[in-house]
Amino acid sequence: MARPGGVRGVIRSLGKFVAGLIAFVVISALGGALVAGMALPAVAAVGLSAKAASDHFLNLSADFQAPNMPQRNAVEDAAGEVMATTWDPDNESNRVVVPLSQINILMQHAIVAIEDQRFYQHGGIDWKGTIRALVNNEQGSGSLQGGSDIAQQYIKNSLELEAGTNETALAAAQADTLTRKLQELRYATSVLQQMSRSQLLQGYLNLIPFGNDSFGVETAAETYFDTTAAKLDADQAALLAAVVNSPTADDPFNHAGVAWARRNVVLEDMAKQGYLTEKQAQADEAQPLNLKPGDQENGCIAAGSKAFFCTYVYNSFIQDPAYGATVQARENLWNQGGLVIKTTLVPQDQYAAQRAVNDHTHATDKVATALAMVVPGSGAITAIAQSKPMGSGAGQTYVDLAADTGHGGGEGYQAGSSFKIFEGLAALEDGWNPDTVMSVPSPLVETGNRVPVCVDGARPTITWPGSYMPNNDNDAGFTGTLPEAYWFSVNTYFLTLETETGLCLPATIAQAMGVTLDNDTGTGKPLGQFPSFTLGTNLITPIEMAAAYATLAAHGEYCRPYVIADVRDLSGKQYPAQNRQCAQVLDANVANELTAMLRGVLTVPGATADGLGIGRPAAGKTGTTTQSIATWFDGFTPQLATAVWTGFVSPKAGDFLGYMSIGGHYWDQQIFGATISAPTWQQAMEGALQGQPVEDFTQPYGYPPVPSG
Repeated sequence: MARPGGVRGVIRSLGKFVAGLIAFVVISALGGALVAGMALPAVAAVGLSAKAASDHFLNLSADFQAPNMPQRNAVEDAAGEVMATTWDPDNESNRVVVPLSQINILMQHAIVAIEDQRFYQHGGIDWKGTIRALVNNEQGSGSLQGGSDIAQQYIKNSLELEAGTNETALAAAQADTLTRKLQELRYATSVLQQMSRSQLLQGYLNLIPFGNDSFGVETAAETYFDTTAAKLDADQAALLAAVVNSPTADDPFNHAGVAWARRNVVLEDMAKQGYLTEKQAQADEAQPLNLKPGDQENGCIAAGSKAFFCTYVYNSFIQDPAYGATVQARENLWNQGGLVIKTTLVPQDQYAAQRAVNDHTHATDKVATALAMVVPGSGAITAIAQSKPMGSGAGQTYVDLAADTGHGGGEGYQAGSSFKIFEGLAALEDGWNPDTVMSVPSPLVETGNRVPVCVDGARPTITWPGSYMPNNDNDAGFTGTLPEAYWFSVNTYFLTLETETGLCLPATIAQAMGVTLDNDTGTGKPLGQFPSFTLGTNLITPIEMAAAYATLAAHGEYCRPYVIADVRDLSGKQYPAQNRQCAQVLDANVANELTAMLRGVLTVPGATADGLGIGRPAAGKTGTTTQSIATWFDGFTPQLATAVWTGFVSPKAGDFLGYMSIGGHYWDQQIFGATISAPTWQQAMEGALQGQPVEDFTQPYGYPPVPSG
């Protein structure tokens, strides 16, 4: 009686037998197991001899290059400390490559014991196991049998890594065929000519997946035991070696019993091969898994109080053509991993900033506080802090409240009276004598007055609307000089100056100092020009205002804010840094004149921020919006400028800053710039400048001294 399958079944069986013999001949010839002239009729019938098989094998491509293993990106502060690591889950970049010297010898022994027991005896490829597996695979009907040694596994994992998301390449790297196996073997022989056994083991342990998005032994040690590869003990090493064969089926988190049993197999094999004594192995086999998951968080959220600075770094990288011609190219560079990005964040500044913010505004308050610090004459942002931490819970947000939309923030906030510096600068550049005494009313009525503006290159005028009749905070008129108007923040004084200078000049000066719409780097849309301009009704970010006030501290030199000080990859390749981009945008003496006036804001009795100095020369300006939805204090020393905003994140009709609890204190009155923002600025600056030398401002020539502290 014919067997099932008939003639076709016989042919298939014969084909598998012949294919098996071919495999045996190829591998045996390469392994030295055959002798010349050995007769194999079945093979001869298909025209293949041992020599021909060997020649065919040697004609396969040997052009294998060790893979560039994706690794985590490291985002560092200015001191070189890592604040966050990032990786792309789609490209195996949750990996930290370490030298073999930083991989415990027990880990090396464990992986050899379970994956390639003759690794230290055979020539690099275990021909015996390979021949057995290939012949069995070609004669059977199941999937490829085991028998791959460490060299072959290294090749297979390398090809899969190189394939990435390319489905065709990935299918070829995983194909259940003799052709794929032979090509792997050909590559393996090439690799063994390039690497020592130690180099191969190092590459293998850094390359292979260990499950749970962990690639390489260093990351695996952190994932499962919150330790490093150098500190693994025997039972930990055995567990990591155990999961390599099937990271999903043997996942210790989800299949603890299976993982425990396979770990013990590894320990038994380690004892059989002399890496452990029987007593040591038995003691370790009795141990539970003792998993201790490491605190691995991908991305900036793991940076804690530095999280929003970190997102600012990422967005700066993605926007900068220095890191690729297109956004996609820059995202690809970031996602491939292995970058070390050193930033301008100064730990002392960041700590002082966040501490000050937290001490004055709580995360769950109805309003929020955001702060930015910028170095005059440099543009380096040294701190970004806010009262609402990163997250999706109560009192949390993913919006960087100090930044523009392009850097993970919002559209900004009305700046209030802190914007008055631009009108004062315009008046000084127009030849205004600071000692000129001017009387102004409250309210100010300029109905029908034509005010010059410049929009789209033209110089038309706008008509002052009859409905706009602004008041001073005390509803009283004022008679005094420009410095006094700053000290007491007299609204109608600056609005009257505005009718003298027009709106074009102060708007142009503000934009030259980096203040534009929708952009922290001075390259956004032009500011709106309308009668309330000098009272800060344009939407501005704290980073912009810190950079603008830093321009005064730097004698009129504006420096574009930046956060990336150095970029390199782990091979040492250097990428462009952002560095300083500065330009002299104000007459130095004009900038120094305004600085001298702003010093009195902190020192003159009765001034808006009187008593909020920092024990060294400093200057600044309060700001409170007309509708009392935002308050500011922007101030500086020669070394550092800081802008602080406190207000409603998304103001709506009826919102009013006052009669509410903020920072654990109930305010039974309106809140002004000096109420919360200025004390926050004071504390932050004192902390950031602690231990720094005391520097004084440059006294302007032709201008009398003003009260200072």
